[in-house]
Amino acid sequence: MGRLERVQEKKMKNTILLYVGILFVILYFIFTFGIKLLLNTSSFVSGLFPKPSIKLASKNEDNFTSVDISSIPQATNSAKIIVSGSILNFDVVDFYLNKIKVKEIVSSGDIFNEEIGDLEKGENSIYVTAKSNDSKIEKTTITYKVFYKSEKPKLEITEPSDNSTTNIYEIKVSGNTDKETYIHINELPVVVDANGSFETSVRLKDGDNQIVATAVDIAGNTETKTLKVTYQKE
Repeated sequence: MGRLERVQEKKMKNTILLYVGILFVILYFIFTFGIKLLLNTSSFVSGLFPKPSIKLASKNEDNFTSVDISSIPQATNSAKIIVSGSILNFDVVDFYLNKIKVKEIVSSGDIFNEEIGDLEKGENSIYVTAKSNDSKIEKTTITYKVFYKSEKPKLEITEPSDNSTTNIYEIKVSGNTDKETYIHINELPVVVDANGSFETSVRLKDGDNQIVATAVDIAGNTETKTLKVTYQKE
């Protein structure tokens, strides 16, 4: 074997020994520090995405019980109203009017449709509470506001005068009423402003004309006035 070949062989052995040393250092680092680092990294990542807690559902939990009012008037002209709704997994339904229990029923199904009475004039608060027979589970609906008014709405016609005569074929009809009241003149709706005032125009035919004004409030109370106006050409 020549001198050059021996030198090359020695270099190759040294290179192999170097690589083996590096590999040994890497393996030592992995087994000494890598596993611990890997576990810590895994714990950190899992902490960023926590698993949702698993809870066994039972019949007594909220998602298995409910009570709801599906139909109740916002305003009424009667002291008695119908309250309709539904329940789920409850046995008894209590009805509260102005924070006083006025009725209790034992449910025979999932639907209730009950009349409650003695509303007070003005605004009333109404809610329903459902409970189990042992009273261990109980739920209450939100509180609803019901406005009770039995009087007819105000309706004043300021123009024209009743039994008046005019030579103008299109006249102004104006007046005032209560707030939150709807006005119709000869069955056509008329805008009512924030102060309860209204105004519109009506075309007349030859001879006698009837102008019918109707006021209806939010509770359903109605007031009607009829005027006679005679149109005569000049």
